[in-house]
Amino acid sequence: MMKIKDIYLQEFGPHKDWSFTPGDQGVQLIYGPNESGKTSLLEGIRTVLFGGKAKHYDTCVGSMVLEQDGKEYHVGRNGKKLDFYPQGEPRINMEPNQLWWHGLDKKTYNRIFALTLADLQGADILNEVEVRTRFFGAEGGERLSSVVKDIEKATNDLFVASANGKRKINVLMEQLKQNRAKVAALAGHETEYVSLQSTLTGTERTEQELLDQLQEWRDYRESIDIVLRAWDTYRRSEEAKAKIHQFNGGKSLERQAFYELDQELNRCHEHMRIWQGKEEGLMPENFSPDSPMGVYAQDIEDLYQQVSKWDQLRRECEQGEAYLEKVRNQLVLSRRMHTAWRDDEDMATDINWYEGERLAQRLRSARDQYQAWQLRKPLAVDGENGVEPSNVVSAFDVEQTTPLASMQSAARGGIQSGHQADTQSAEDEVRAQKQGLEDINIQRERAKVRHQNLVAQQGSEKKFLYVGIGASVIGIVLMIVGLSVLFTMAMTGAGAVLLLAGLGMIGYSFCSKKTLESDITRVEYDMQLLDSKQGTLESQLQTKSVADNLAQLRSFGYSEQLRNWETENKRLEQIGAEAMDAWQAWLPQGAAKTLTDTDFFGMKQEYDQYQEQVKVYEGYEKTLQAHKDDLQALEDQGQTLWDNLGITEPVAPVEIRKLYAQLKNFHQNKIRWEQKESQRKNFREEYDQWHRKEKDLLLRQKELLEKAGIASATEYRQQLLLEDQLKQWETIYKQSQVQLDLLAPKAENKDLFYRRLRGGDKDKWIDEVQHSDLEIASIEQKLASVYEQRGQIIETMRNLANDQEQAEALQERKDLEGQLEQALEDWVTQVLISHCMDTAQQTYEQEKQPHMMDIASKYIQVLTDNKYTLDTMTSDSVALKDANGVRLESKHWSSGLGDQVYLALRLSLAKAFSNQVEPLPIVLDDILVRFDEERQKRALALLSDIGKEQQVWVFTCQHELLRMGKQQGGIDTYMMNAQGATAV
Repeated sequence: MMKIKDIYLQEFGPHKDWSFTPGDQGVQLIYGPNESGKTSLLEGIRTVLFGGKAKHYDTCVGSMVLEQDGKEYHVGRNGKKLDFYPQGEPRINMEPNQLWWHGLDKKTYNRIFALTLADLQGADILNEVEVRTRFFGAEGGERLSSVVKDIEKATNDLFVASANGKRKINVLMEQLKQNRAKVAALAGHETEYVSLQSTLTGTERTEQELLDQLQEWRDYRESIDIVLRAWDTYRRSEEAKAKIHQFNGGKSLERQAFYELDQELNRCHEHMRIWQGKEEGLMPENFSPDSPMGVYAQDIEDLYQQVSKWDQLRRECEQGEAYLEKVRNQLVLSRRMHTAWRDDEDMATDINWYEGERLAQRLRSARDQYQAWQLRKPLAVDGENGVEPSNVVSAFDVEQTTPLASMQSAARGGIQSGHQADTQSAEDEVRAQKQGLEDINIQRERAKVRHQNLVAQQGSEKKFLYVGIGASVIGIVLMIVGLSVLFTMAMTGAGAVLLLAGLGMIGYSFCSKKTLESDITRVEYDMQLLDSKQGTLESQLQTKSVADNLAQLRSFGYSEQLRNWETENKRLEQIGAEAMDAWQAWLPQGAAKTLTDTDFFGMKQEYDQYQEQVKVYEGYEKTLQAHKDDLQALEDQGQTLWDNLGITEPVAPVEIRKLYAQLKNFHQNKIRWEQKESQRKNFREEYDQWHRKEKDLLLRQKELLEKAGIASATEYRQQLLLEDQLKQWETIYKQSQVQLDLLAPKAENKDLFYRRLRGGDKDKWIDEVQHSDLEIASIEQKLASVYEQRGQIIETMRNLANDQEQAEALQERKDLEGQLEQALEDWVTQVLISHCMDTAQQTYEQEKQPHMMDIASKYIQVLTDNKYTLDTMTSDSVALKDANGVRLESKHWSSGLGDQVYLALRLSLAKAFSNQVEPLPIVLDDILVRFDEERQKRALALLSDIGKEQQVWVFTCQHELLRMGKQQGGIDTYMMNAQGATAV
């Protein structure tokens, strides 16, 4: 029985360094959830056993240890490379299936022994030629199938039923047809040719008569010559016969046993001498493999692999601290340069800028309404008493630098001048509004120019950003090349500096971008404000002239207008106060309390720039802290190793390199020590083994001498020499008799032969030979004359045959007819043999198949609790019969019953192969998923019974099946994991 003793998958599918050693039970049940690699393990077993490449999988690198007849074999695969050898012995240069399983192919193995649920379905496997040959025919059936195939091939090679066939018989028939046409064309000289042919036939008869006479004389001479040749052999046989009578009568000794013992003793002495000399040549060194260096070797290896990372982290931490200090100073300087923010208080982190912009617009709208109200102050007319009200103090008392302020002053001056002429007042007002429009146009042109300059500067900042990105990329490339290729610190440092410079340029570009965007937004806002004021003044010039105002003053009373104007003042002052209170309440933490709505965008721009700088600083600070943590972890790991090894020097990369050099020297010493110690022990064991064997052989030799009654081994050898001489003379006598029998003529002349030998008249035999030679020479001369006459006749016939063309055609026809006749005989013979062999194969398979059906029926009874048995089975269908004898076709089966029947068929085929060749391991992947609980228990019991004679592997994703396996005897249960499988 063949068993899998160990599995190792270095790389196959999802498995990396996956290993498993099965238990001693016949069934190995492995549980694993979906996607845990069970099917991949099945494909791995298939590939290691038979090679090739599994579908949907990369190259297989793995091995298995197989037990065959108590001997372990290693089978390894690395792609197409096979590593196959018995443990401790040379490699075997052939596939396991050729060595053990009579060439069983991978496809048949996958359909019978290594099954998934998809492989299990259907009975069409019974119609496959390979299955019929191997499982219904056994070894004899396999030879029958091979012979039938060979005969079929030979028959097709001779003849094919086609007008254009190129087989041997087809070609000969076409050539013979062409030859007959050629002979018919050359029939003109046939008459004379026939006459000469008759004469030639007469010479052939004369030749035959002379040849018969010649043969008679040669036979006679041969009989005399045989006697002469046999004479020396006869004399030697007579001498051997006399010697046999002389030496016969000694003791019968056990020659073979004695020589075998003597040879084994000499072999033992030689091996004992060799192994004793080898052992004395090896002395173990003073070396301890269990020293701290060996115990913590892996820790040293791990720490050494991170030395380069250690140096890099230390440099990056030092450079990062310097850079952070520089960034902190820049942040402090930036706060001091702010105009909208105080440096004695931290900025707010969460600001509702949308609300602030809304409040700023609200405050601005209230101021614009107040300024428009001041312009609408009514003027007193002649004859009415009007008093200029005192200056009103409101929330909008700011420096009046706009054209509106000059307009208001002009209006008040008109009132205080004592009601000057209406015409002069109107002209002054129009002049003031036009001057205001000119000032707005000038400011608008200046804002437009500034806007264009800012846009151009924004394009330059983009180029600066691209330069920073390029510098960062080049720095990263230099660091990678310096660390992993050239291993130069200069290039690595240059790359780090270039990377930091590029990142600084990128950060500066982003900050400048934010500032430019804020400036552009603010300029655009100012332009919109100027456009609005310009529209207002133009509208006033068009729709409300000073003359209209004077007309209105004449129509309405000045006092009434003044009261309305003062009432509107109170309302606008309340609106302005509310807007200013809301603005002051919104101002965020750290902002200057004197800010107004016109400072909103400047405040937001300074805030965004500072927060961007803070984010860059925090990002660098976080990266630096991560590097510090990694460096501290390495130092802690090194300190732990230092404490374990008892090293007093401080932990540093240079010390780790020294320690690693000591570790390499330790490994070399350990390898030498292990090799010598292992060899010395092996030599001593070999010597003891041969010494024990020597003692056993001496005891057996002593028993052999006592049995023969001989005192010593030397005397026994002398007796054997005498026996050898007797056997030699017996051999000479037998050989002489065999040679005489070979030389002797047929039975009717054998007595004459032996009488001549016993007579001993050798001179008479020599005379008879000479006379025979003279008669043979005379006959040979007559034959020469006949041959000369025949040559003349053939020459004449050649001329008549037109340069042998007709003769060659006739000869060709004769040759073609002979070849065709022989080919037809071969073809008929092959057809008859093929028919007989095919009939024999069918009969053989029919006789073998019922045994497999009986096994399958038995398995079905076990799985279904005696509910069903196998009724009939053909190459493509199977039917069952229940306990009442009712037939159940496959189309009426449930999916679970179908799985049970097909499983029984596969197990019966595996059983048939086991009986004929050898039990192979059976591997089942989630085969029982559609069995109910009761039939799962019965299936496990059946597999446990089969496992007594054949190893069975069961893979499942059902935890309940794992529980049943634990309760069933004969089953080892396991849980699959990433490294192997754990017993449960």
